Amino acid sequence: MSKRILTLDVGASTIKLAEFQISKDHQLTLVNYGTRAIGLDPQDEANRMVYTGSAVDELFKEMGLKPGHVLLSLSGQHVFSRYVKLPPVSGDKVSQIVEYEAKQNIPHLDEVVWDRQILPGSEGDMDVLLAAVKQDIVENLAEAVRATGLETELVDISIAGLYNAYRHSYPESEGCTMILDMGAKTTSVIFAEEERVWSRSFPVSGHTITQNIANDFKISFGEAEALKEQVSMVALGGAYEPLEDPQADQVSKCIRSSMTRLHAEIVRSINTYRSQQNGQAPRRILLTGGSCVMMYLDVFLQEKLDIEVEYFNPLQAIQIAPGVDEDRIASDWHLLAEVVGLGLRKAGHTPIELNLLPPSIVRESLFRKKQGLLAGSGFLVVAILALLFVHTYKDAENQREIRDVLQGQVDELNSWSRQMESVQREIEQVETDLAVIATLANERAQWSSVLDDIREHLPDGAWITQLRPDENDPARRLVLIGSFFKDRIYEDLSRPDNAPILQFLEDLKSSDAFSTDTQFTLSVTDLAAGGGADMRRSIATFRIEIHLSEALSL
Repeated sequence: MSKRILTLDVGASTIKLAEFQISKDHQLTLVNYGTRAIGLDPQDEANRMVYTGSAVDELFKEMGLKPGHVLLSLSGQHVFSRYVKLPPVSGDKVSQIVEYEAKQNIPHLDEVVWDRQILPGSEGDMDVLLAAVKQDIVENLAEAVRATGLETELVDISIAGLYNAYRHSYPESEGCTMILDMGAKTTSVIFAEEERVWSRSFPVSGHTITQNIANDFKISFGEAEALKEQVSMVALGGAYEPLEDPQADQVSKCIRSSMTRLHAEIVRSINTYRSQQNGQAPRRILLTGGSCVMMYLDVFLQEKLDIEVEYFNPLQAIQIAPGVDEDRIASDWHLLAEVVGLGLRKAGHTPIELNLLPPSIVRESLFRKKQGLLAGSGFLVVAILALLFVHTYKDAENQREIRDVLQGQVDELNSWSRQMESVQREIEQVETDLAVIATLANERAQWSSVLDDIREHLPDGAWITQLRPDENDPARRLVLIGSFFKDRIYEDLSRPDNAPILQFLEDLKSSDAFSTDTQFTLSVTDLAAGGGADMRRSIATFRIEIHLSEALSL
């Protein structure tokens, strides 16, 4: 039995929804598809999700689809992508390096959903495609399509869908091919060479053309968009005759001016690919996207770049169901690359397999599945009870006995449940108390270790009078004050050398209670003044300031 797949590509100005069937041999068949303009004014970006949800709902009903799971693709305006080169490393280290690179390259990592794809690189290196999108964008979009009856199962990016569709549709392609996806807000170029892929996006797009027309004619954006769609032609340069309609001729020349900017960005992209990625110059350009349908665009690019240009056909390697209008699809197939690429994700292995589905949506989906199971279980219980009721209807006494037995079991289970909850709370409280006791014990042992080491190395004839935290830095600095009989410490009272006290200091430095980074400051003060016999029993004090490398808990 064939498996049904729904795919939805959400662009800046257009959505594309397609229904596929996958046979047992993983053959993909297009059953139904539709496109619809979102109808959003560029100045009303804050309401994008409202317009998008409305367009999806209208298209969904127009196509007569049934609710189900859907695979989403996001256009370049929402997606941040970056290619990172990695040296050859073992598999267990790849994830660590990729995680580090993601933190370095993706801004506001805690606010996005990101994924990565390991790609073959040049000269033995690995290339990593990092892709990220703001989590709230995906959540809002998933909520908008859920209102239609579509449950988001996977979130991909447009460049991945285009590349996957290209590899499936042109398996025998040789050399380097450049896919030019010209959308409403963003144009992306994707270089496919053997098993390697690299892409770049820039904001020269359909809206760029519309804005140029609006500026030249001093009209609104909406009026300029209608005028662009009406003419939809790139003016031919050189000695070609101008168009008979002066307005149409001016519009086509305005479009050509924008295409000149597009040509400059394409050249910059080719040079970057060749210099930084060691790639070859493209042999062929494949056009796709809603803004690439302008007449003579292929001629313009071929003249400027001296490269063969044709339109991307993503349908040549899949089946088309008999119910699909052949005339309609003949004019639309260059728009369907992303939805075909999404469908191929379920048909088998694809070179790029990203998924930017937020964990919040995954959890919510699992919860709804559990709700369905619980509802089914509840229905089953009700059915069983109904059968029991019918079976025992004629014997009311037995019915009451069964009810009483079941109620007793329920009461007993509830009692056990309450007891278990009480025990669980007691266990949690005991664990909390044990954690506090363990912390106190560790802190006490820490101080005990310090005191034991001081006592062990204290020289004979000396004693400690104070060991206290420093007033200015109590957590990281200790003050040790002691006294000693000079006649017990000094070998020659006339020449005190403080050697035992210095040795005591060195012993403390080498003690396990202090790290090798601990700093010590020593000072010795004589308490007696003058000479005479009493000086043999006179006392001196010493002060040691201990700077700890790690703070003690006070």
